[in-house]
Amino acid sequence: MRFPGLLSLSLLALAPALSARAQTSSPPPRSATPDESWSEPGKPASEAPPAQAEPNEEEPTRVQPPSESDGWESFPGASDPVPAPPPPPPPRAPPPLPTEPTPARRRVKAPRPPPPPQAPNRYGLYGGRSLGSGHAGVGMELGFPFVSARGLYGVLEHLDLGLGVDTVYGLMTELRASARFTLLDSDNVSLAFVVDGGHAFFLRPPDTEDKGARYLSGRRDWNVAPGLVTSFQGDSPRAWRPYLGVRALMAFDMDPIQKDPLSGMPPAWKLDASVLVRLGAEFPVGEKTSYAVSFGGDFRSRSSDAEFMPTLSVGVVSTLF
Repeated sequence: MRFPGLLSLSLLALAPALSARAQTSSPPPRSATPDESWSEPGKPASEAPPAQAEPNEEEPTRVQPPSESDGWESFPGASDPVPAPPPPPPPRAPPPLPTEPTPARRRVKAPRPPPPPQAPNRYGLYGGRSLGSGHAGVGMELGFPFVSARGLYGVLEHLDLGLGVDTVYGLMTELRASARFTLLDSDNVSLAFVVDGGHAFFLRPPDTEDKGARYLSGRRDWNVAPGLVTSFQGDSPRAWRPYLGVRALMAFDMDPIQKDPLSGMPPAWKLDASVLVRLGAEFPVGEKTSYAVSFGGDFRSRSSDAEFMPTLSVGVVSTLF
Protein backbone atom coordinates (compact mmCIF):
# COMPACT_ATOMS: atom_id res chain seq x y z
CA MET A 1 0.00 0.00 0.00
CA ARG A 2 1.06 3.64 -0.58
CA PHE A 3 0.08 5.17 2.78
CA PRO A 4 3.49 4.93 4.40
CA GLY A 5 5.22 6.62 1.50
CA LEU A 6 2.73 9.47 1.49
CA LEU A 7 3.15 10.02 5.20
CA SER A 8 6.89 10.30 4.81
CA LEU A 9 6.56 12.84 2.03
CA SER A 10 4.16 14.93 4.11
CA LEU A 11 6.53 15.07 7.04
CA LEU A 12 9.39 16.11 4.83
CA ALA A 13 7.29 18.94 3.40
CA LEU A 14 6.35 20.33 6.87
CA ALA A 15 9.86 20.26 8.32
CA PRO A 16 11.05 23.60 6.78
CA ALA A 17 7.96 25.42 8.02
CA LEU A 18 8.41 24.17 11.58
CA SER A 19 12.06 25.20 11.69
CA ALA A 20 11.24 28.71 10.47
CA ARG A 21 8.59 29.15 13.13
CA ALA A 22 10.98 27.97 15.78
CA GLN A 23 13.45 30.69 14.78
CA THR A 24 10.79 33.53 15.20
CA SER A 25 11.35 35.55 18.46
CA SER A 26 8.66 35.15 21.08
CA PRO A 27 7.20 38.25 22.78
CA PRO A 28 8.73 39.25 26.14
CA PRO A 29 6.87 38.12 29.20
CA ARG A 30 4.46 40.57 30.83
CA SER A 31 5.71 42.22 33.98
CA ALA A 32 3.95 41.33 37.21
CA THR A 33 3.88 45.04 38.16
CA PRO A 34 1.85 47.27 35.83
CA ASP A 35 3.37 50.43 34.42
CA GLU A 36 1.63 53.33 36.11
CA SER A 37 3.94 56.08 35.00
CA TRP A 38 1.15 57.55 32.88
CA SER A 39 -0.71 58.58 36.05
CA GLU A 40 2.04 61.08 37.01
CA PRO A 41 1.92 64.11 34.68
CA GLY A 42 5.25 65.50 33.46
CA LYS A 43 7.18 62.33 34.24
CA PRO A 44 8.38 60.17 31.32
CA ALA A 45 7.72 56.56 31.24
CA SER A 46 11.43 55.75 31.45
CA GLU A 47 11.63 57.28 34.95
CA ALA A 48 8.89 55.09 36.37
CA PRO A 49 10.03 53.28 39.51
CA PRO A 50 11.30 49.81 38.82
CA ALA A 51 9.12 47.01 39.79
CA GLN A 52 10.16 45.17 42.90
CA ALA A 53 10.60 41.53 42.59
CA GLU A 54 8.32 39.53 44.72
CA PRO A 55 10.00 36.94 46.88
CA ASN A 56 9.37 33.51 45.61
CA GLU A 57 9.77 31.81 48.91
CA GLU A 58 9.32 32.93 52.50
CA GLU A 59 12.31 32.69 54.74
CA PRO A 60 11.74 30.33 57.58
CA THR A 61 11.58 31.91 61.04
CA ARG A 62 14.26 30.75 63.31
CA VAL A 63 13.19 30.00 66.86
CA GLN A 64 15.58 31.42 69.42
CA PRO A 65 16.45 29.04 72.14
CA PRO A 66 15.42 30.11 75.61
CA SER A 67 18.03 31.58 77.87
CA GLU A 68 19.05 30.02 81.10
CA SER A 69 17.43 32.84 83.09
CA ASP A 70 13.99 32.02 81.72
CA GLY A 71 13.88 28.69 83.41
CA TRP A 72 11.70 25.81 82.56
CA GLU A 73 8.62 28.04 82.36
CA SER A 74 9.85 29.50 79.07
CA PHE A 75 9.52 26.21 77.25
CA PRO A 76 6.46 25.65 75.13
CA GLY A 77 3.69 23.95 76.97
CA ALA A 78 4.66 25.33 80.37
CA SER A 79 1.73 26.30 82.63
CA ASP A 80 1.01 29.99 83.31
CA PRO A 81 1.94 31.30 86.77
CA VAL A 82 -0.89 31.50 89.30
CA PRO A 83 -1.99 35.16 89.75
CA ALA A 84 -1.77 36.69 93.22
CA PRO A 85 -5.09 37.12 95.09
CA PRO A 86 -6.52 40.69 95.02
CA PRO A 87 -6.03 42.82 98.14
CA PRO A 88 -8.96 42.92 100.56
CA PRO A 89 -11.29 45.92 100.23
CA PRO A 90 -10.70 48.80 102.65
CA PRO A 91 -12.97 48.93 105.68
CA ARG A 92 -16.15 50.91 105.15
CA ALA A 93 -16.38 54.16 107.04
CA PRO A 94 -19.43 54.60 109.31
CA PRO A 95 -22.21 56.72 107.82
CA PRO A 96 -21.99 60.40 108.79
CA LEU A 97 -24.28 61.60 111.53
CA PRO A 98 -27.21 63.76 110.39
CA THR A 99 -26.45 67.44 110.75
CA GLU A 100 -28.81 70.34 111.00
CA PRO A 101 -29.45 71.96 107.65
CA THR A 102 -27.60 75.21 107.32
CA PRO A 103 -29.84 78.13 106.51
CA ALA A 104 -29.47 79.48 103.04
CA ARG A 105 -27.49 82.66 102.95
CA ARG A 106 -29.52 85.65 102.12
CA ARG A 107 -28.33 87.73 99.31
CA VAL A 108 -26.93 90.89 100.73
CA LYS A 109 -28.24 93.86 98.85
CA ALA A 110 -26.02 96.76 98.10
CA PRO A 111 -26.69 99.65 100.47
CA ARG A 112 -28.87 102.32 99.02
CA PRO A 113 -27.45 105.79 98.76
CA PRO A 114 -28.74 108.14 101.46
CA PRO A 115 -31.76 110.19 100.39
CA PRO A 116 -31.18 113.86 99.69
CA PRO A 117 -31.90 116.19 102.60
CA GLN A 118 -35.47 117.39 102.83
CA ALA A 119 -36.25 120.98 102.04
CA PRO A 120 -37.58 122.72 105.15
CA ASN A 121 -41.22 123.76 105.45
CA ARG A 122 -41.29 126.56 107.99
CA TYR A 123 -43.97 128.98 106.75
CA GLY A 124 -47.72 128.83 107.20
CA LEU A 125 -50.83 131.03 107.45
CA TYR A 126 -51.90 130.56 111.05
CA GLY A 127 -48.61 130.71 112.99
CA GLY A 128 -46.50 133.63 114.13
CA ARG A 129 -43.83 133.51 111.39
CA SER A 130 -44.45 135.72 108.36
CA LEU A 131 -43.95 134.51 104.81
CA GLY A 132 -41.19 136.98 104.00
CA SER A 133 -40.86 139.57 101.31
CA GLY A 134 -42.10 138.42 97.91
CA HIS A 135 -43.68 135.13 99.10
CA ALA A 136 -47.36 134.18 98.88
CA GLY A 137 -49.52 131.55 100.56
CA VAL A 138 -53.11 130.31 100.38
CA GLY A 139 -55.26 128.17 102.66
CA MET A 140 -58.74 126.76 103.15
CA GLU A 141 -60.60 125.49 106.24
CA LEU A 142 -63.84 123.55 106.60
CA GLY A 143 -65.56 123.20 109.95
CA PHE A 144 -68.11 124.61 112.36
CA PRO A 145 -69.46 127.21 112.22
CA PHE A 146 -67.31 128.63 109.40
CA VAL A 147 -65.94 127.68 106.03
CA SER A 148 -62.93 129.91 105.34
CA ALA A 149 -60.51 130.67 102.53
CA ARG A 150 -57.70 133.20 102.56
CA GLY A 151 -54.45 134.27 100.95
CA LEU A 152 -51.42 136.22 102.22
CA TYR A 153 -48.58 138.01 100.48
CA GLY A 154 -45.34 139.16 102.09
CA VAL A 155 -44.96 142.86 101.32
CA LEU A 156 -42.04 143.20 103.77
CA GLU A 157 -39.75 140.75 105.49
CA HIS A 158 -41.95 140.71 108.61
CA LEU A 159 -45.29 141.97 107.27
CA ASP A 160 -47.94 140.01 105.39
CA LEU A 161 -51.17 141.41 103.94
CA GLY A 162 -54.06 139.33 102.71
CA LEU A 163 -57.69 138.86 101.76
CA GLY A 164 -60.18 136.16 102.70
CA VAL A 165 -63.77 135.10 103.00
CA ASP A 166 -65.71 133.48 105.88
CA THR A 167 -69.18 132.01 105.48
CA VAL A 168 -71.69 130.21 107.68
CA TYR A 169 -72.64 127.89 104.81
CA GLY A 170 -74.34 130.69 102.91
CA LEU A 171 -76.36 132.15 105.80
CA MET A 172 -73.66 134.78 106.36
CA THR A 173 -70.76 135.77 104.11
CA GLU A 174 -68.02 138.14 105.17
CA LEU A 175 -65.19 139.53 103.05
CA ARG A 176 -62.17 140.13 105.28
CA ALA A 177 -58.82 141.88 104.99
CA SER A 178 -55.99 140.71 107.22
CA ALA A 179 -52.48 141.66 108.28
CA ARG A 180 -49.73 139.83 110.19
CA PHE A 181 -46.68 141.53 111.61
CA THR A 182 -43.96 139.33 113.16
CA LEU A 183 -42.67 140.68 116.46
CA LEU A 184 -40.35 137.81 117.37
CA ASP A 185 -38.87 135.21 115.05
CA SER A 186 -36.27 132.75 116.35
CA ASP A 187 -35.31 129.28 115.19
CA ASN A 188 -38.14 127.64 117.14
CA VAL A 189 -40.53 130.31 118.50
CA SER A 190 -42.40 133.05 116.66
CA LEU A 191 -44.78 135.75 117.87
CA ALA A 192 -46.89 138.00 115.68
CA PHE A 193 -49.56 140.68 115.96
CA VAL A 194 -52.53 139.86 113.72
CA VAL A 195 -55.68 141.72 112.82
CA ASP A 196 -58.48 141.02 110.37
CA GLY A 197 -61.92 142.41 109.72
CA GLY A 198 -64.55 143.14 107.14
CA HIS A 199 -68.19 143.59 106.27
CA ALA A 200 -70.67 140.76 106.72
CA PHE A 201 -73.75 140.12 104.58
CA PHE A 202 -76.60 138.17 106.16
CA LEU A 203 -79.21 136.20 104.31
CA ARG A 204 -82.03 137.23 106.66
CA PRO A 205 -82.74 140.55 108.45
CA PRO A 206 -82.20 140.62 112.22
CA ASP A 207 -85.90 141.01 113.17
CA THR A 208 -86.79 137.71 111.45
CA GLU A 209 -83.80 135.72 112.63
CA ASP A 210 -83.80 133.57 115.75
CA LYS A 211 -80.57 131.70 116.55
CA GLY A 212 -79.44 131.96 112.97
CA ALA A 213 -76.18 133.18 111.43
CA ARG A 214 -75.74 136.02 113.96
CA TYR A 215 -76.22 133.66 116.87
CA LEU A 216 -73.74 131.08 115.51
CA SER A 217 -71.03 133.44 114.25
CA GLY A 218 -71.26 136.27 116.84
CA ARG A 219 -70.66 138.76 114.07
CA ARG A 220 -72.59 141.76 112.93
CA ASP A 221 -72.42 144.19 110.03
CA TRP A 222 -68.80 145.25 110.65
CA ASN A 223 -66.24 143.18 112.54
CA VAL A 224 -62.62 143.72 113.63
CA ALA A 225 -60.53 141.13 115.47
CA PRO A 226 -57.02 142.15 116.61
CA GLY A 227 -54.87 139.80 118.66
CA LEU A 228 -51.62 137.88 119.15
CA VAL A 229 -50.50 134.54 117.71
CA THR A 230 -47.52 132.50 118.85
CA SER A 231 -46.19 129.29 117.29
CA PHE A 232 -43.46 126.75 117.89
CA GLN A 233 -41.52 124.50 115.47
CA GLY A 234 -38.77 121.95 116.10
CA ASP A 235 -35.42 121.68 114.37
CA SER A 236 -36.55 119.03 111.88
CA PRO A 237 -37.28 120.37 108.37
CA ARG A 238 -40.79 118.85 108.49
CA ALA A 239 -41.58 119.37 112.18
CA TRP A 240 -45.19 120.25 112.86
CA ARG A 241 -46.08 123.78 114.02
CA PRO A 242 -48.50 124.13 116.95
CA TYR A 243 -49.91 127.59 117.47
CA LEU A 244 -52.09 129.49 119.94
CA GLY A 245 -54.09 132.57 119.02
CA VAL A 246 -56.06 134.93 121.24
CA ARG A 247 -58.14 137.74 119.69
CA ALA A 248 -60.73 140.30 120.74
CA LEU A 249 -63.69 140.43 118.33
CA MET A 250 -65.44 143.78 118.17
CA ALA A 251 -68.73 143.50 116.30
CA PHE A 252 -70.50 146.70 115.17
CA ASP A 253 -74.24 146.28 114.67
CA MET A 254 -75.42 149.11 112.40
CA ASP A 255 -79.11 148.13 112.63
CA PRO A 256 -79.82 147.02 116.18
CA ILE A 257 -83.34 145.98 117.09
CA GLN A 258 -85.17 146.23 120.38
CA LYS A 259 -86.96 143.08 121.29
CA ASP A 260 -88.48 144.52 124.48
CA PRO A 261 -91.20 147.02 123.51
CA LEU A 262 -90.81 148.93 126.77
CA SER A 263 -87.06 149.48 126.27
CA GLY A 264 -87.54 152.59 124.16
CA MET A 265 -85.86 153.43 120.87
CA PRO A 266 -82.76 151.32 119.94
CA PRO A 267 -79.46 153.17 119.41
CA ALA A 268 -78.13 153.94 115.94
CA TRP A 269 -75.39 151.34 116.30
CA LYS A 270 -74.24 148.93 118.96
CA LEU A 271 -70.84 147.45 119.83
CA ASP A 272 -70.39 143.94 121.24
CA ALA A 273 -67.10 142.33 122.27
CA SER A 274 -66.03 138.68 122.33
CA VAL A 275 -62.84 136.78 123.09
CA LEU A 276 -61.74 134.25 120.48
CA VAL A 277 -59.34 131.48 121.48
CA ARG A 278 -57.84 129.16 118.86
CA LEU A 279 -55.48 126.26 119.43
CA GLY A 280 -54.24 124.39 116.36
CA ALA A 281 -51.30 123.03 114.41
CA GLU A 282 -49.94 122.87 110.88
CA PHE A 283 -48.51 119.50 109.77
CA PRO A 284 -46.06 119.79 106.84
CA VAL A 285 -46.44 117.06 104.21
CA GLY A 286 -44.11 118.57 101.64
CA GLU A 287 -41.79 121.45 100.98
CA LYS A 288 -44.68 123.93 100.65
CA THR A 289 -47.88 122.14 101.72
CA SER A 290 -49.25 121.49 105.23
CA TYR A 291 -52.44 120.21 106.79
CA ALA A 292 -54.10 122.46 109.37
CA VAL A 293 -56.28 121.53 112.35
CA SER A 294 -57.86 124.06 114.74
CA PHE A 295 -60.31 124.00 117.63
CA GLY A 296 -61.31 126.50 120.26
CA GLY A 297 -64.23 128.66 121.31
CA ASP A 298 -65.77 132.13 121.41
CA PHE A 299 -66.58 133.74 124.76
CA ARG A 300 -69.33 136.32 124.10
CA SER A 301 -70.87 139.14 126.08
CA ARG A 302 -74.09 139.76 124.13
CA SER A 303 -77.19 138.48 125.86
CA SER A 304 -78.88 137.44 122.64
CA ASP A 305 -75.93 135.23 121.64
CA ALA A 306 -74.57 132.03 123.17
CA GLU A 307 -72.15 132.67 126.02
CA PHE A 308 -69.74 130.10 124.61
CA MET A 309 -69.63 128.81 121.05
CA PRO A 310 -67.20 125.95 120.26
CA THR A 311 -65.34 125.97 116.93
CA LEU A 312 -63.60 123.23 114.97
CA SER A 313 -61.98 123.26 111.53
CA VAL A 314 -59.61 121.25 109.33
CA GLY A 315 -57.92 122.38 106.18
CA VAL A 316 -54.81 122.71 104.06
CA VAL A 317 -52.35 125.56 103.53
CA SER A 318 -49.61 126.00 100.96
CA THR A 319 -46.99 128.57 100.04
CA LEU A 320 -47.07 129.30 96.32
CA PHE A 321 -43.63 130.87 95.89
